[in-house]
Amino acid sequence: MSASLQNLELLLAFEDWATPRGYDMTRNQENFEFQNLETRAAWLGFEAAHGPDGCRPYGQQLYALLKKSSEYAHQTDKLFPVRVGTPPYDDYAVHGGPGGVYRLRDVNFYVIEGGKQYRLN
Repeated sequence: MSASLQNLELLLAFEDWATPRGYDMTRNQENFEFQNLETRAAWLGFEAAHGPDGCRPYGQQLYALLKKSSEYAHQTDKLFPVRVGTPPYDDYAVHGGPGGVYRLRDVNFYVIEGGKQYRLN
């Protein structure tokens, strides 16, 4: 997932959190920062807590590598972080990577420990 897409997802999550709490979501047209000082402070805290240096899930990060036999193999030949969850449609339960979602049969799973990749399946 690109950094800009991650930032967009973080911004949308912040807006979902902040709007029902009454924060002023007006943004500056020049640099797109929040105009209201309290909203800006809340955004900075939210970003810090949910960004790369913030809260992390417990356990190891799961990674996937697209199988060469997958119809999506052309998208990348590198590991990418994923999570397995409820499929948004059909059997696409692997969330993450350049395509967003994949079927279990399209990927091999890995964890990284001490800089070494370990294949799980």
